This record gives sequence, structure tokens and C-alpha cells, in this order.
Amino acid sequence: MNRIRIALIGGGPSALTIVRKLLCAQPQNFALDIFERNASLGKGMPYSAQGASLEHITNVSSDELCPFSETLEAWLRKQSHKMLANYGIDKTTLHAKHVVPRLLFGLYLEQQFSALLDECAEKGLTTHVHLNSEVLDITSAENGHTSDVQLAKKSVKGFDKVIICTGHVWPKQQEGKVAGYYDSPYPPAKLSRKYNHPVALKGSSLTAIDAIRSLSTANGQFYDDQGQVSYQVDNDVPNFKIVMHSLNGLLPNIRFHLDDPLVSDDGMLTQQQITQHMAENDGFLSLDFMFEHNFKSVLQQKDPLFYEKIVDKNLESFAQWMLESRKAFEPFTLFKIEYLQAEQSIKNEKTLQWKEVLALLSFTLNHPAKYLSAEDMTRLHSVLLPLIGLMIANVPQSSAEQLLALHHCGVLEVIPVDRDSYLQVEGDNQFDYHYQDESHQPITQRYATFVDCTGQQHLENDAFPFKSMFSDEPILPAKVRFKDKKQGEEASAKGDKAVNLGSDGHYYLSLKGLAINDYFQPILADGSPSNRYFVMAVPFISGFNPDYSGFDFCDQVSSIIVDKLCEKAPQ
Repeated sequence: MNRIRIALIGGGPSALTIVRKLLCAQPQNFALDIFERNASLGKGMPYSAQGASLEHITNVSSDELCPFSETLEAWLRKQSHKMLANYGIDKTTLHAKHVVPRLLFGLYLEQQFSALLDECAEKGLTTHVHLNSEVLDITSAENGHTSDVQLAKKSVKGFDKVIICTGHVWPKQQEGKVAGYYDSPYPPAKLSRKYNHPVALKGSSLTAIDAIRSLSTANGQFYDDQGQVSYQVDNDVPNFKIVMHSLNGLLPNIRFHLDDPLVSDDGMLTQQQITQHMAENDGFLSLDFMFEHNFKSVLQQKDPLFYEKIVDKNLESFAQWMLESRKAFEPFTLFKIEYLQAEQSIKNEKTLQWKEVLALLSFTLNHPAKYLSAEDMTRLHSVLLPLIGLMIANVPQSSAEQLLALHHCGVLEVIPVDRDSYLQVEGDNQFDYHYQDESHQPITQRYATFVDCTGQQHLENDAFPFKSMFSDEPILPAKVRFKDKKQGEEASAKGDKAVNLGSDGHYYLSLKGLAINDYFQPILADGSPSNRYFVMAVPFISGFNPDYSGFDFCDQVSSIIVDKLCEKAPQ
């Protein structure tokens, strides 16, 4: 009767890690209900038919995952030759670095969740699983202390804590209203048809690569040509082509060997050092402080030769140097060079240190980013995150080989665009892409099919699906204060609608999503944290958590939330 009742809204990878952490903590003190709108647990969007088809590959291997009941490699070795062959895998060649089709990985996650539920029964963690149960709303009980989960045909009442782990969200704006327009490439089945014309993609992230795999598989065949991957367009779609519109023509990084496959903050600033720095910096975390200590200083120890190249560079000059060095090459020439470098890195088991450390900088900066000033938050979004987005994408080798094959036969093209480029919707199957060429001459290109591949967007609070959750206790939107009041005043005077004067006389930069504290609890209007709710659904907290890294993010956040829950657990 004294157990803390928890509702997990969403049964994907985030929920999986929460359950694992609870089992490692005080399982007998909790009772857990898991609400999943689909027919199985563990998969979430990326590893189910909502986010993948057979052609889509993970960008994470067994040694990069905190193990559940068993490692991915061990689970794969238990499967039959026939089962793995259905996913294009030769069981005799399995190894810890193997990346597998996402649908197969989804089966692994589903079985790990099942094993965890068995362990829950053994260790006294009461669980109730609600499959095919879409949560329509979350309401406050009459007692004002607990919450009720509203389903289509019933209400499940009396939860002390609710954890929102709904994962990716892909809102539709034009899709379904305008023929040929897709707000995202998900679910991929919608793209799997013939296109006898060029298809325009916006973006060059892993989302774009998902779209490329879907489109190319439906309109031709990849084949082995004397040890190299080649591609042939189907005879009935001779005009099929894919045109990526990429910022500055840049393509993402390719998977390489990691010395530390499990993310670690060894050698990085400690929480005590960050806290001391903030106390000496008017309560703000300095982006330059993090760049110097969690990137340059670490590189000085791990890669002295590279460090010497950047020793005098600040954040802006480093990012500019990196982007300019990449822009010096034709996009696919650089992509081929980096593919060969990545192959050598994997073959020789030698990391590319600066890329690995840059990913660690992103990971260690994500959680305390809410303490940046408005000035530094702007720099983070305009300078550092675009570079990090390229460098930590980690395109699987097989995807890189397919992109090179598509480009080689003229099916895949990359057009460099700038931030001022835009798409104009003229009507069904009529989309005009406006951009400037290298001579700054305006270009307009018309397409009959357009796919937005810019990845998961940061969503406004209005998009939060559970409208009653905060009806009794309004919450604060995410915002950060300008350190220099004059800069805030100037930004406001220029008409920046995201900049507002607060009641305390300071200027603030509004961000997307909910304001949350360090424990992922939403902040209420009076400044106190919500006692009942935790939010780890990235689209709704990305203002204060601007970057995230898949399972690393889930593992870190789950630990933080479960530690907080255990503070309140009955003794």
C-alpha cells in the first residue's frame, strides 16, 4: 500500500532504461504501469515500422550500448542462421561492432523488455502493461495529489508520479493537404513507390539517409560489382533522381572506431567544478569555459598534434576553420575520403580523437545547457550545434557505400544552400526551391515531390499532447536570461520576437519546450518544480536540452530520474 505508483507514458527505449534503473535501485518500493500505443514494448518509433523498413540500419553497435539482460552481440548469436539471413546478416561474421537493421534491433529491444519484466516479477517490482493503449490525456485527481491516465475507453487512476517518455514526434503541417509533400520520411512505407522524376530532400542528416534508402530501394537495385556496391535504376523510372539540399553542401560524418564506445565523462569537468565556475560567473555557465576544458584541454592530452592546430582558436574560429576545410572539397569527394579514413580507423582500431572528443563535448554540455546565458545559447545554436550535428551523425558504412554508389551513377546529387534558402509551395506536386548558387545568383528549381529531412524538430509547448496535465498548475516555458542587459535591449529593439523584458527588469530569450530542472521535472509558474511529473520526451524539452545522443541520453536521464524517485521512496 505504501508503494509509489508510477505511470510510464510510452513503452520505447526510454521506458526500457527507466525499468532497468528501477530494478537496480529499490524495486520493491514501486508499482509501475506502462502505457504503449502500439502492440509491443521496447521498439519505439526508430526501431519499428513507424520509423524503419528492412533497408534501414542502426548507427549503434553492441559495444556502444549499456547491456540489458544480455548484449546485442550475445542475443544475435542465439538467433538462427535463417532468422538472421532474413535481415541480410551472415551469422558467421558477427562481431561486437556489427550494426544491424533497425527492425532486427527492435526485436532485440522487445525481448530485453520482456526479460526485464520477468526480472521485475522476481524482485518485487509490480508492473502492469497496457498495450495498444494510446494515452489521450493526463488529468489531476480530485485529491490534488495524484494523476489519472485517460485512455479511449477507460481511466487508470491514482498515480503518484508520471514520466513522459513518448519519444519522437513528427507533426504534419502540409502532408496530407498538398500532394507530393512530406513533413518527414516516416513511416518510410509512404515513400516506397515509383518516382519517374527528381525528388527533393531538405537536409543531409541521418533522417535524409533514411529517406534515400527508402527511395532508392523502391526505384532500383543495389548490386555487387567486383567487390564494390553499385546501383541500377529500374527501367520504368529512367528519370528517377534524388536531390539533397544541404546547408553549405556538407554531408554527415561516417562511423569510425571509438576508444570509449560507452560514453564517459572521464577527464571532463566535474559537477563541482561546473558549480564553482557558475558561482564565479553570475550564475551562468560559460560556453567558452566548456569549450576550453571539455574539448581543447582533453585534446591536449589525447591528441597533442591536433591540439597544436587549434590551440589559439576560440569556438567561432574553430567552427569556421572546420567548416571551411570541409567546404574546400566537393561534397562527395570529402565523403569518399572520410569513408576511407573511417575504414582504416575501424580496421586498425584507432579512433579519430578530435571527433570522439567533440561528441563528448556535446554530451557533457547538454544537461547543464539550461544555465547558459542567452548570448551563449544563441552561439550554441548558430555555431557549435551545426558542426556537432555533422560530426556525431555516424553514418553506417553500408549507408555510406550506398550513397557513393547512387552518386556515382548520377542518381544522387547534393546542392549547397545557405540559411536563406526556402521552399515555396505552389500547389499539388509543385514545389519551388529558392537558393543562391556559388556566384550568389538566385536559383529556383521546381520539384514534384518534396521530403523534409531536417530531423526531429524542437516543438512549441502548444504541441504538448496532454493538455490537462498542467491545467491546475501552469508551467513556465523555457527561457534564458541575457547576461548583458544591453544586448537583450538591442535584440528586442530590432524586433526579435523571442526576446522579452521580464518582470524583474532583465531581458530573456524564449526557447522552445518546457522549462525543466536538473531532474527533468517541469518548472511551475511559481518557480517550484512539479512534484508529480517528469519529462524525458526530447521534442518538448529541447530548449533546455538542445542536443541528445540516443541511448546515451536515455541512460543518463533515466539514472537522474530514478535517483530522484528513490529520494521519496518509503523506507
